[in-house]
Amino acid sequence: MTRLGLISTGFLAAFLAAGCTEVTPGRTRSLGEVDYALAFATGQEVLSQYYSVQSAEVNTGVITARPKPVKAGNDRLLGGYPARQVARMRIRREGRSIVAQVSVAVQRQRSQMRRQMQQVGDNYDSVPNKTPAEDQAATTIEQNENWEVRRYAHEIEAKILDDLYKALHPDGKK
Repeated sequence: MTRLGLISTGFLAAFLAAGCTEVTPGRTRSLGEVDYALAFATGQEVLSQYYSVQSAEVNTGVITARPKPVKAGNDRLLGGYPARQVARMRIRREGRSIVAQVSVAVQRQRSQMRRQMQQVGDNYDSVPNKTPAEDQAATTIEQNENWEVRRYAHEIEAKILDDLYKALHPDGKK
């Protein structure tokens, strides 16, 4: 194999390996050696100060919040897209300590027109070839909503994790 072939094979292998790593959204913080049940209950309490808690599963350690509407910018002709924040916390054991992960996704609602244009772009035939059940099988307005993640609110994630840590360590010790 030539030198150029070896170099290009190396770059290809590095590129493929880099594509395999999946980045977990949000921030993570070690809470130290605290009781899991206490950390979970405190996490639920702290998250409820920012968002309305929708569900909390102690077995999985996952606490999810109801979507919270937020003000979005006006980047379209007739006003701004609806936007919301969706928060999720996960408490887990990692060795002898407890770790908390928080993600706050900032989502924007995709417009109906954009969704329809994407469907037209995927169909090269002028005759519709999908049934309504295949196209939009949802039955309620909420199920038909189409939200996309625009970014993660890292500043809010950091505040929630700081508040959780302070609640579990009121004396300030690490």
